[in-house]
Amino acid sequence: MSRRSSSRRRGYSLVELLSIVVVLGLVLTLVAAIIGPLLRSQHQTQAKVDTVQAAAMALYRVERDLRNTELTSIYACTTTGTPTCTQPTALTATSAIVVASAYQQGTGAFQFNATDGKPDWQGATVYWVDSSGNLKVAFDATVGTPGTPVNATQAGQAVTDELAKGLTIARFVQQISLGIPLTQNVANFQMQAQSTVSGAPNETTFQTDVEPRND
Repeated sequence: MSRRSSSRRRGYSLVELLSIVVVLGLVLTLVAAIIGPLLRSQHQTQAKVDTVQAAAMALYRVERDLRNTELTSIYACTTTGTPTCTQPTALTATSAIVVASAYQQGTGAFQFNATDGKPDWQGATVYWVDSSGNLKVAFDATVGTPGTPVNATQAGQAVTDELAKGLTIARFVQQISLGIPLTQNVANFQMQAQSTVSGAPNETTFQTDVEPRND
């Protein structure tokens, strides 16, 4: 007569289950502590790339326009009501900047006067930051007298003419600043940009000091 043996399985006690839960919790906490900073670092790096890429080409364009104008024809302007334009001697936050330009339609070939070889001024280029943080640019060929750089009143008119238009050349821009220390023959420009990726913010400040041509 055969005998069948039976095996009995022993279950886990409450203490053992609690111990497993505690150990598992510690492991998960450790994993989160390691992976969390890595993910945040990746997001912060992406945010940094966004702000740098967004502003680099815009900064190059602003530098080009500042370098190829007259120091006395660069203005910091308001954008509300009737725009007023001034030349701050120290770096000052501004809503818009206006630059007399000899580029045909703002982006075409640089124009020279056939008589004296000096820049043949075509109008004014306007840069401003809209309510969404976009740096925009537009060219106004209707202000001023052809061949003559714009004055402060004409710069204000260019702002009025162009605010409803414009091409976006950079995003994530928080603020632009302009300084014109006339005795130094230098135009100071600063742009602050900020981007946030998955809750990770990054702010980058670009500043340049440009010597206009002053022909």
